[in-house]
Amino acid sequence: MMSYEQWLSCILGRARAIASRAYQEETWKAGGDLVSSPDEVYQALMEDCTADLFFETYGTTLTEEQMQCWRDLKTRLTSYYDKMSLYPDPAQVLTDPEWDLVRQAARRFLLVFQSAEQWNNEKG
Repeated sequence: MMSYEQWLSCILGRARAIASRAYQEETWKAGGDLVSSPDEVYQALMEDCTADLFFETYGTTLTEEQMQCWRDLKTRLTSYYDKMSLYPDPAQVLTDPEWDLVRQAARRFLLVFQSAEQWNNEKG
């Protein structure tokens, strides 16, 4: 099992990919150096990083705001993923207002964890 820091780093890295339209434009296009897809960003967070298990394991050590932002991101991302076709068109996902709401939820999620990290660094 990964350490807390490694596990959180995995989750935050995947959340950055969800939050970043620039990353998605670069990696979702055919023929690019990096390859990703709308399906892959979901799988990377939920399956590769086992985010649910992290929040079940460490949820009591996190702030209510962090947990609320996680629940919001998870709900929006899972809802979008469940509605996606088997092979979604990346160009359509990029311009979909519902996907933009997922990106916004990912940004809020990242902000609450970055704020806590900065506070801990200043404190310690």
